Amino acid sequence: MVCDKKYIIRLDTVDSTNRYLRDEADVLWNECAAEKRFVVVVAGHQTAGRGQRGNKWCSNAGENLLFSILLRPGEQLEVSEQFLLSQVVALSLHDTMRCYGIDTKLKWPNDIYVENRKLAGILVELDYSGAFVEQAIIGIGINVNQELFPEMDRIPVSMKMLLGSNLCTDDVLATALEIFEHYYSQMLYGNREALAAEYSRLLLGYKELRSFVDSEGCFDAVIEGVEGDGHLLLRRSDGTLSRYAFKEVEQLL
Repeated sequence: MVCDKKYIIRLDTVDSTNRYLRDEADVLWNECAAEKRFVVVVAGHQTAGRGQRGNKWCSNAGENLLFSILLRPGEQLEVSEQFLLSQVVALSLHDTMRCYGIDTKLKWPNDIYVENRKLAGILVELDYSGAFVEQAIIGIGINVNQELFPEMDRIPVSMKMLLGSNLCTDDVLATALEIFEHYYSQMLYGNREALAAEYSRLLLGYKELRSFVDSEGCFDAVIEGVEGDGHLLLRRSDGTLSRYAFKEVEQLL
């Protein structure tokens, strides 16, 4: 383990940065969180990385950026507004990519896409204390330099594939954390409505007709918005409004 800044821990290999943070949360928070309001664990390789919906996150060793962030917002974030954390991270990654000249869109709940190809993913794990979010562990994977991927339903894309050259993962991390700190401060102390509005504006399918599938089959709808707890609001082509929790509906690309 290497600690190049007090709040950033670097590991060569780990099963999962999220799992590492969960196992070591109290120790790391007490030792490392004073400099910032968060702790970061970065790994060169994950042997059991996970994405949303229980999917395995596949990444070649040393080619991509794999890290997790530990947060303890406590009474500054109610459970009813928990999705703000996903919005903060998604917007941070969108702006990070924009710094490199890459235009991205967000796919609910929290994937980062370039056209119909996935560039980055986010996994949010929350612990509650009464009406508040006591702890959040947010896993982030960004395809930086990988060019060959295992056969998958959706073809991923990397920053190198889009830009044509290798990038320094440390530079990408530094940019992402600087932007994240700005958005996280806005969430804690600033205009939360503006955060939610910007997230909605960048969603694939926001105010435009898209195809979705739920337990009853495929249908066309537009995204009306996302509630504070993360429920997706879809206006179907027949005019009815449907409300979905995570995993209850999937957008077809």
